[in-house]
Amino acid sequence: MTVTAAEITARPRRLPGRKKARGPQSFIGTTLSYAFLAVLTFTAILPLAVMLATSFKPAAEIFAIPPKFLASNPTIANYVTVLAGSEMPRALLNSVSVGVLTTIVTLILGCSTGYALSRFRFRGARPLAITLLLGQLLPATVLLLPIYKLIAGLGLLDTIPGLSIAMLVFVLPVVTWMLSSTFNSVPIELEEAAMIDGSTRFMAVIRVVLPVAAPGIASVGIFAFLQSWNEFLFASVMTTSIASKTAPIALTDFANEFTVDWGATMAGASVISVPITIVFLFVQRFFVRGMAAGAVKG
Repeated sequence: MTVTAAEITARPRRLPGRKKARGPQSFIGTTLSYAFLAVLTFTAILPLAVMLATSFKPAAEIFAIPPKFLASNPTIANYVTVLAGSEMPRALLNSVSVGVLTTIVTLILGCSTGYALSRFRFRGARPLAITLLLGQLLPATVLLLPIYKLIAGLGLLDTIPGLSIAMLVFVLPVVTWMLSSTFNSVPIELEEAAMIDGSTRFMAVIRVVLPVAAPGIASVGIFAFLQSWNEFLFASVMTTSIASKTAPIALTDFANEFTVDWGATMAGASVISVPITIVFLFVQRFFVRGMAAGAVKG
């Protein structure tokens, strides 16, 4: 069958860079995707918005009928109670201390173990890597008594180092697994080239591997800090005084057996949540980049 020049000319041409027209099915799919994301975003933001709005309400307006989202007479009395009339400022300092200590120790041990699992091939490496995650399958309450006895035996109950050790039991295995995936994403040829140029393996790791894996290591560090910051169960059992009490435990001081100071509780929750949320917004690009890099190779 011969195609004439007129027929070729009459055919519609597809210009370079011009996207193909979308059909009705594509439009419906895009609309449903945006609607689903909007619902997820609303579900995530609504509790934070209610928390912030309630923290500025006087006690008489919190359970007023009909309910109002915003306070008619906003007040900062709840924040004054939290910051000047409670143990929350010291508890926040303790939370920062526990989080920083846990993150530093976790990254040092996790980087060493994760690099070994990623680079060295030895018998039992794969079962060992899987075994690291078995502890995550057990309920925290099952491990609570053994860890409590361990910390008590070390004489570290009601101390920040003792609480940090308890955090390591849960954070370190996951961090090691994540860092192993991060190191898998770094081409081994880079450190081999550095070793050919005369560097030792240790210096090749310091000068080549760690800078390349820095986004992934930063994301894992953020993960470890957030896990420590939000932990409640172990902190409630292993801390008995303000010397080591963390912010989530101090938040329960606004409730007693019969009453709850909801205004101060919401203000305290805002004081705990807002700073870490702002920090996460600034570093979230490192978190996403690190997670994506670690997901390339597993």
